[in-house]
Amino acid sequence: MQTILIEVTHPKGMALLRDLEELDVIRMIQQDKPKQKLSEIFAGCITPEEANKLNEYVKNSRNEWERDI
Repeated sequence: MQTILIEVTHPKGMALLRDLEELDVIRMIQQDKPKQKLSEIFAGCITPEEANKLNEYVKNSRNEWERDI
């Protein structure tokens, strides 16, 4: 028995693989992808200037909520 990694590039490919599995030609093994932290995924998405503007906006918004009308 040999284990290989396959990337399915078309939806019909999964159907073919399922058919092969039903015929006991192959066995599909689901692999969990290593989970990546959101901070790693979104790191560098906005510039430091944009981050500062966003922080200021959040501060101002919080002050508006706490202000007596």
